Amino acid sequence: MRAHYRKTFGRVVALLYTAGTVMQVLQLIVRFDWQDMPFFADVAIVGAGAYGGLGLVVFAREIAYRGAWERVVHGLMILHLLASVALHVWILAAGSHAVLAIFPYGYSFFAAAYFGLFAWRAWTMRLRVHP
Repeated sequence: MRAHYRKTFGRVVALLYTAGTVMQVLQLIVRFDWQDMPFFADVAIVGAGAYGGLGLVVFAREIAYRGAWERVVHGLMILHLLASVALHVWILAAGSHAVLAIFPYGYSFFAAAYFGLFAWRAWTMRLRVHP
C-alpha cells in the first residue's frame, strides 16, 4: 500500500493543481458564480487534497529538491492543500459556497499564477530512488 501511495500522491497533487489552474483561468474568462459549483467538486477537492497533501508531508524527506526555492514551494503547497481541505470541509458542512465570496474576481489572477506554479512543481517533483 505504501509503495502505491508513494507512486501516486504526486500525480494526484499535479492533477488537482492543473484542474485548479484551469478553473481559475475559466473564472477569469467566464466569471461564473462559485455558488453554482456542484458539491461533488468539493468532495473531490477534500479527498484528493487530503491524499496529496498528506503525501507531501509523509514523503517530504524523499523528495529530490533541486534548490532552496523548491523547499519553500513545497511548504506553501502543503499549507495551501491542507487549508483548502479545511475550507471545502467547511463548505460541505455548511451546504453553501458563500464563504468563497470573500475571494474577489481579481483574486483569480493571483490564484491562476500560484496554481500554475504548484501544478508545474507537482508535475516535475521526483522522489529519491531507494535500493
